[in-house]
Amino acid sequence: MSEKDDSKVLVIPNDVFFNSVTETLSAGTDVVLTVKGYSMFPFMRNGKDKVCLEKYDGGKLSEGDVILFRYHGKHILHRIYGISTTPDGSLLYRTMGDGNVRGMEYARAGDISGVMVSRISPSGREWRCSTASWRFCSSAWMRLYRVRRWCLAVMRRIYR
Repeated sequence: MSEKDDSKVLVIPNDVFFNSVTETLSAGTDVVLTVKGYSMFPFMRNGKDKVCLEKYDGGKLSEGDVILFRYHGKHILHRIYGISTTPDGSLLYRTMGDGNVRGMEYARAGDISGVMVSRISPSGREWRCSTASWRFCSSAWMRLYRVRRWCLAVMRRIYR
């Protein structure tokens, strides 16, 4: 048998997977996902960390919250970096991945499926997004935007 037995891997297209996630969240059931991708590094690591999401209830979100939303046909999990009001009075959330140094996405309330409530490490340790330590680290990282490129370069060498 090979080191990685692919016969036990089920590949589901992203649109099918996230439609199921969205339906589950809409029904009021929390969802736990393994993070895929590097856009939320260093807070979330590809294939290692998990996130717990709860249903978005339509209320106002805050800068620093991490949301799952649909953007140009894709589902994205990114942090809110800014909030503005559109001419019609609806809220518009400006988002960006923690591991990104440029590029923003925008989400309206109708695009949001879920809100992250915790990060779960490979050891099972849970870090709740409502804690003071999470809020402090998130806020500090957001303020480091201008020097993020260099911080990420160092962190990627250390944590890979």
